Amino acid sequence: MKDHYINSIKNIIRHGDTDIFPFPFERYLFEDKQKESLAILAEIHKNLDKALAESPPLTIVKLSQVGYYGFRRATMIEPFWNAYFLGLVISIAEKVEDIRIPESEEKVFSYRYQWNEADGTLFKNSSWGDYKRKCVELSNDYSHVVQTDISNFYHRINHHKLENELNRISPTSDIPSRILKLLSAFTGTISYGLPVGGPASRILAELALNHTDLHLRSRGIVFCRYADDYTIFCNSESEGYKALILLSEKLANDQLSLQKVKTKVMTSDEFREIHHFLDPASLDSEMDDEQKLLNISIHYDPYSATAVTDYEALKDAVREIDIIGILSKEVHKSTIDQTVMKQAINAIKALDSTNQFHAVRILLEPDNLDTLSPVFTTILKAIRAIYNDLNAEGQDLVDKALLELFAKDNYLTKIEINLNFIVQVLSIRQTQEKEECFVQLYESETNHLLRRQIIVAMANWKCNYWIVDVKNNFPTMTVWERRAFIYASYFLGDEGKHWRTNNKNQFRKEELLIRDWSAERVSSKQFILV
Repeated sequence: MKDHYINSIKNIIRHGDTDIFPFPFERYLFEDKQKESLAILAEIHKNLDKALAESPPLTIVKLSQVGYYGFRRATMIEPFWNAYFLGLVISIAEKVEDIRIPESEEKVFSYRYQWNEADGTLFKNSSWGDYKRKCVELSNDYSHVVQTDISNFYHRINHHKLENELNRISPTSDIPSRILKLLSAFTGTISYGLPVGGPASRILAELALNHTDLHLRSRGIVFCRYADDYTIFCNSESEGYKALILLSEKLANDQLSLQKVKTKVMTSDEFREIHHFLDPASLDSEMDDEQKLLNISIHYDPYSATAVTDYEALKDAVREIDIIGILSKEVHKSTIDQTVMKQAINAIKALDSTNQFHAVRILLEPDNLDTLSPVFTTILKAIRAIYNDLNAEGQDLVDKALLELFAKDNYLTKIEINLNFIVQVLSIRQTQEKEECFVQLYESETNHLLRRQIIVAMANWKCNYWIVDVKNNFPTMTVWERRAFIYASYFLGDEGKHWRTNNKNQFRKEELLIRDWSAERVSSKQFILV
């Protein structure tokens, strides 16, 4: 199992724990202390029941916004338990991939497992855009298209049925039982649901849908799927309804159902009109800026051996597109095209400094925030990535706009994951107003991740008056906050040293590693980022 845990840690170091929450700082701990972190995972594996009893995983479950009025629960797993969970799933991931419909058939596009040692990725480079482009292509051959997705998919996956599938692909291993024990711990003994946000759950979710995919294929139904989204192609409306009934029946066998409001049988012309930005364009045709934008890869990996070349290529591609024009056009709509908008926001990192400032001003304009609410966390991630490249005027603009959300009690601050990203951006630069905001948030919010973010930020800002006061609450802190405070104690000088000496017998094995790592980081002035 050691190799699988090495791959798990490599993936987390390079790509983080989830695509929903801010990355926890243990990501950097895993990078700096890989050998010691692996030893802790090996100890968990040696006696899983004991580890679960002594230090059960504390998950953070919060709502993230989906569209304008929808919300879904997302889960952040305590980082060591998350690394262990991912390692278990990686150990059976190839077997899961082997029983799926082959990628070459271009039916199932989501999360095709293939470990890449060079960049630490778990999946092939197959995107939602690839899925949609194939759907647009197939729609030319059929008169009708069925568009649908599964209701509350991850939260409805039945543990017992998943266990049966795991036992079929790994009948002589104890890996299935270990995975089920963890799922039970994550969901609070409820016998259904996968934690939303991480790659381990994505692999298990693909296994859960494999039977349904095979049923559709065996009946000659032409379809494409990406995660919980299905698109079916047929030659009449009647045929579309027949396929929809079959899909519903097979999903019902696994206690899953389709979303009624998102299910539609339409003509192929209607389908192509909705997805016109993704229409394959001939080489000699003129594409508009939105089509150009969706046809370039914005993904940029600063760890890559070709990072410099890749970044220059990205800048060249973006230079041909009016990103500011796209942003301006979208914010004046009543509802944005989220696919186009996310791509445009992610392209901001490749703009020059002047256009970055203009983009940030558009995105944080108070009158635009309601329209942009479905992509608010995408905006904050992009701003954090370029914050240090902005001039003082740009940084002041960002800080003022985010602090004003609190002053006006904006509803965006009521979504806790939004708060996590807002605090992450605000923590980059210290001001008195931010300090006061953080103190108020710490005293009024119960979000463990948010409170640990504030502890780290206040430590980095050397707000020792506040750190000393919080020290008295250490015994009642959660594991998330305790680790942050251990780091913060190194900013208290001798008082912090005495505190660590007096409390060393209370530290858990992970906390002892955090203690030693924090000492090295602070002494070398490599402060932990929120």
